[in-house]
Amino acid sequence: MECAGEKLKYMDVNKNRLGGSDSFFIADTWNSGELARLPARTLAYIGDSVYELGLRLAHVRRGIDDAGKLHDSLVELVSSSAQAKVFDKIFPELPEADQQMVKTWRNAKMPSRYGSGTRGEYARATALEAWVGYLFLTRQNERLDALFSISTGNADNNGNNDNDKKT
Repeated sequence: MECAGEKLKYMDVNKNRLGGSDSFFIADTWNSGELARLPARTLAYIGDSVYELGLRLAHVRRGIDDAGKLHDSLVELVSSSAQAKVFDKIFPELPEADQQMVKTWRNAKMPSRYGSGTRGEYARATALEAWVGYLFLTRQNERLDALFSISTGNADNNGNNDNDKKT
């Protein structure tokens, strides 16, 4: 009988960036064609957790270390309204192929209840989360990093980190 962990592979992690161990378990890279056919809400399910984790790590890197402050600072960033704003910033800059996928995910069937935002905000937030899930599962880490920089207000619209710019 095969252990579930035997199917997982190690992914290298930059120690200088995260500290600690140099690797962690992650599933194989997914086929982008198969991912594009998954329902939006399935990809958004993955993307939601990746998005929140990415923002949490960004906050910890900034030096916010109080759990209450961490939570409070993230609540506004992960709301459907905030995610819809990020969607609106990044969508025009996406390559045509990504725009087509994201449009499909944005127009996917919505649940009858969708939280505190509007139906349009929820649709754009779901599309953003689906795109994050897609980027994560296809290991497009540089694009995810750029998105997290935009989401935390640490970058220009092209994903360039403001902290890296020369003055």
